[in-house]
Amino acid sequence: MYIKQIRLKGFRTYKNETTIDFTRGINCIVGFNGSGKSNILLAIEFILSDVCEYKQIYLHEGIGNAVRNCYVEIIFDNSEKYFSMFKESEIKIKKVLENMKCEIFVNDKNISKNQYVELLESCGLCINNLYNIIKQGQIIKLSNMKDEEILNYLKSILGAKIFEEKKKDALSMLKECDSKKVTIEKEFNDMNSKLESLQEEFENFLEYKKLEKEKVHLDYFLNEINYKNIYEETQMLKSKLQELKNKTQDEDNHLNLSNNNKSEYNEKLNKMKLEIASCQNHLNKTISEDIQNKRNIVHLQMLIDEKIKEKNIKESQNKNRIKNINQINEFILRVNEKLQSLKSDIVSKEKQIENKNNEINMLLSKNKNKNTDANYSHNVKKIEKMINDINIELSFLEKETIKNEKYLKELEEESKVLNKSIKENETLSQKYGSEINELNNKSEKCVEQKRQCQQKISEGTTNLNEIKCQIIEVNDKYDEIIKSSNKEILKIVDLIMAEKSIKRENILGFLIDNINVDKTYVKAVDTILENHYFTLIVEDMQTAKKIVEFIEKKREERTSKEFNFKEFYFGKLTIVPLLNIKKFNEFNYPNDKNIVPLIKCVNYNSKIYEFLKNILFKTIIVKSLESCENYLEDNYNCVNIDGDYLSKHGFMYGGYNKKKYGIYTVYNKLKELKEEEKKEKSHIEELNNNIEKIDDELRNIYDTKSSTVAKKNGCASTINSINNNIYSNEENIRLTSEKINYIQEKKQNLEQHKDQLKMQILQLRNNNVNPDESEKVGSTDINSLNDEVKKLKEELNKIRNEYDDFKNKLELLYQKRNENDSSIYMEEYEDVDIDEYNNDLADKKDHSDKIEKEKIHYEQKIREINKEMENVKSSIDKILINEKKHKKKILDLCHQMNQINEELRILEGKEENIRKKKVLLPQGIQELEEYRTYDKQQLSAKLKSVTMELKKYSNVNEKAGDRLNILMNDFNELKKRHEEINSSHKNIKDMIQHIGKKKDEALEATYVKINKYFSEYFSLLFKNRKASLVLKKMNEKEYKEKLQEMSEKRIKRRIIDEEVYIDKITGISINITSNDDEKMTYTIQELSGGERSIVAICLFLCLNKIDNFSFFFFDEIDAALDTIHRDNLSLLLKELAHRGTQFIITTFRKELLEYSDNMYIVKIVDRESYISKGTKNEAYEIISIEEKHALEN
Repeated sequence: MYIKQIRLKGFRTYKNETTIDFTRGINCIVGFNGSGKSNILLAIEFILSDVCEYKQIYLHEGIGNAVRNCYVEIIFDNSEKYFSMFKESEIKIKKVLENMKCEIFVNDKNISKNQYVELLESCGLCINNLYNIIKQGQIIKLSNMKDEEILNYLKSILGAKIFEEKKKDALSMLKECDSKKVTIEKEFNDMNSKLESLQEEFENFLEYKKLEKEKVHLDYFLNEINYKNIYEETQMLKSKLQELKNKTQDEDNHLNLSNNNKSEYNEKLNKMKLEIASCQNHLNKTISEDIQNKRNIVHLQMLIDEKIKEKNIKESQNKNRIKNINQINEFILRVNEKLQSLKSDIVSKEKQIENKNNEINMLLSKNKNKNTDANYSHNVKKIEKMINDINIELSFLEKETIKNEKYLKELEEESKVLNKSIKENETLSQKYGSEINELNNKSEKCVEQKRQCQQKISEGTTNLNEIKCQIIEVNDKYDEIIKSSNKEILKIVDLIMAEKSIKRENILGFLIDNINVDKTYVKAVDTILENHYFTLIVEDMQTAKKIVEFIEKKREERTSKEFNFKEFYFGKLTIVPLLNIKKFNEFNYPNDKNIVPLIKCVNYNSKIYEFLKNILFKTIIVKSLESCENYLEDNYNCVNIDGDYLSKHGFMYGGYNKKKYGIYTVYNKLKELKEEEKKEKSHIEELNNNIEKIDDELRNIYDTKSSTVAKKNGCASTINSINNNIYSNEENIRLTSEKINYIQEKKQNLEQHKDQLKMQILQLRNNNVNPDESEKVGSTDINSLNDEVKKLKEELNKIRNEYDDFKNKLELLYQKRNENDSSIYMEEYEDVDIDEYNNDLADKKDHSDKIEKEKIHYEQKIREINKEMENVKSSIDKILINEKKHKKKILDLCHQMNQINEELRILEGKEENIRKKKVLLPQGIQELEEYRTYDKQQLSAKLKSVTMELKKYSNVNEKAGDRLNILMNDFNELKKRHEEINSSHKNIKDMIQHIGKKKDEALEATYVKINKYFSEYFSLLFKNRKASLVLKKMNEKEYKEKLQEMSEKRIKRRIIDEEVYIDKITGISINITSNDDEKMTYTIQELSGGERSIVAICLFLCLNKIDNFSFFFFDEIDAALDTIHRDNLSLLLKELAHRGTQFIITTFRKELLEYSDNMYIVKIVDRESYISKGTKNEAYEIISIEEKHALEN
């Protein structure tokens, strides 16, 4: 195992991260003084020691920012498995100082300090004393050691300190044994004197016991006589009490009968009340339904009237529209007839023009040879003029064609837009249809929810009626049990709680509101706390004062006429401020299975603990009052589960209480029922609110539905109007296309006519017709024909214009007819809503008739039940009068019974005291026959004489016998302890002897091993000399003298033998002999300083062979050596390095550098150290510079 690498950062002078790689053999570190060479060895020591606390000295202190943390990391070669618990070939150990803490990492895993110590010790490293690290001055210290010091040094390396520690422990145990022996002897002397005095006291005690037994017998016979007299008196009183009980039982039976009758009538009354409440609820429900139904009927009637009015108006409008449509249809027929006639005229005119043109052509062909030049020019001009006219007309027709084509395109675009809007309106209509379906579904759901809520309301009302009946029953019991003053106190507290000037959080309420009792203990708690239930508990005195001021203020309001005396009762209200209650110390009740402290049976608010403790102090629940006499002596108040109470003062009440329910039960039951009633009312109110919300939602749904239907109808009307527009648009497109075709035909005709005219001109040119030579008849015919053609064309144009006007009129008529048709269609569609409203109105009216019948039925039923209730109440009043009479009789009888019970209680107390004395008579003692014949006076006289004799033994020790037995047992135990201490004393001495022998054996074995290595190393360092280690021992004479000296010291000082075992080995000396003369010997003190240092190094290397260290760290060990010794030391270290040992050395001498395997140069710049691998020349330069500085200084 050796160190492969060291990494450190922030440690001492090494601020930045520094990595140093080492190998086996000799690794030399060279640098100037103060450069930080020793800090590397300090870093190794930091890792190999158990230093884990934060130390400021390890942190770097230099220029710049302060360093707050540092770490050192060493990588060990583990190829030889020194760290046996790790399989890795390298082990990385790292220590980090950070934030005032030291953390240890092994292979990057955080471990504890104890685990780290175990790890180092497992591979043979001593963490407390690192003997393989030699610092500056340590060699000189070792060379100056005496024989005893060398021995101690060897012991510390060997671990002999463990032997010394064990020896110290054994000696301390020995001292304890001796001190115990002394104390036991003292106790022996004290016990003997105590035994003698106790013997005398025990004899007096036996005499005293005899007299006491006699006195007990006398008391016993006296008590027997007294018991007989009291027994006769109690029997007389019990017989009287039994007679009174029988009478009360008879009255009680009468009272029970009347109570049973009353409860039967009350049950009937409650049932009737319940029926009335249910009928009233049904009646209210039917009334509310009737009101709602009537509102709906009125609303529907108004809607129908409005719709009918609208319908009448629209019907009148429709009649006018139908008339208009009929008129429009007549006009359309006339216009169509007119158009047909015009069309036929146009055709006839066109045929006439064509015929005339043919005639002109015929005339022209006949007069070919007759035309003169003058006629020729005239005719040509005339024809050209006609051609110009045709060209003008053609240009006009061309413009008309372009205009109509453009109009046709616009119409086509408009038709596309209209088709698109139809699709959009159809999608909207579908959307509105789906919305209407959703609204229908939603309305159905709302109606279903409303029905469920109404059903829950009916169930809730029945539950509420049942709760009200229970409240009535419990209220009757509440009125019977609770006093009228307490009822008025409840009223005044309600007023106090409503007062704003009094802080409500400071009032805790009544005692009954702040406790919770199990059913088992209710009667017992009722008996004790009945008079305290309605005590008002407040936080502090200030709140109590405010309450009193409020009551006084109300008293002053009596003079005011506005104040109502019936609503306010100035009763007696008890107020308890918690902060003013006196606190008692905690009391521990006896651990007895037959009793239970009453305060433990009550669950209470923690704030009222002190108040409850004052009331229930020393109050316990017992199984029966017969077994509670022992507790009365200790001032306990006793109560049983049935509520029978026996106070510590002897007062008793109970036994005749036959109430089934107490105040606590009835009050809490009433409270629970009121809370349930409140919850049920809030639930019903919530359901009514839900119904109102559902109604609002239904109204909103109907409104949205009607608006959606209107939107859908709007979409339908829009679609209809768009369809009409599309129809008219298509008609326009058809007409426009017809017009374009007509213009095209006209253009073609004109073109043909133009061509004909051009042909005429050509014919004239070819024939060269002279108009002067031709016949006058022919020329006049052509001109007349041309004029006729011209006239015909003018007529034709007029007819065509007229035709176009009528066509436009026809389009307008068609448009008006479509508009009227669409409006009539929409009105027919809207008429469907009126039928639906009429059906709803009929249903509502039928439902209203049913509700009216139910109303009459429930009113009649309520009147009948009220009559029956009056009869039942009259019979209950009669029963109450009889009950009062019976109760008066029972009260008188109870008063007489209480008097007899009081007399009986006194006699029973006397009887119980006598019984106690009888019970206290010791068992197993036979009654003395002579005292049976004594009367009461004789027994009293004898008792006096016995008591006088007993006074003589007033100071007798009654526990003498017990103490005597205890003392004898202690004496025997003391004997056993004395024997045990003697045996342990001997065992400890034997153990010390054994430890000493083992230590000597280990030292001798180690000495043999060290001596061998010492001789070997010394011969390598000093070639002309030999050396050996000599173990110094005592001889037998010296050993005996030492033992005698120690025993004398022990006797004089009267102490324990501190040196039970004396070490025979006194030291280790070094003997040096010359090879030339073996008789000539030297001691280490006779050598020079350098030679002694060499011997110390040799001894150091030998001593460390005990732990087989595979690496050593030397800090300038060659400083005091001359050149020869340095050479010899270098050879020795080289030899050990070949054997596998690693050396890391700091030096200023060249000799060690010659044999080193690695050179490391350390430099310091601005108080920061840097280390790097260097050559021997660089190292020699540094050493030569240091030597020069040393010579200069």
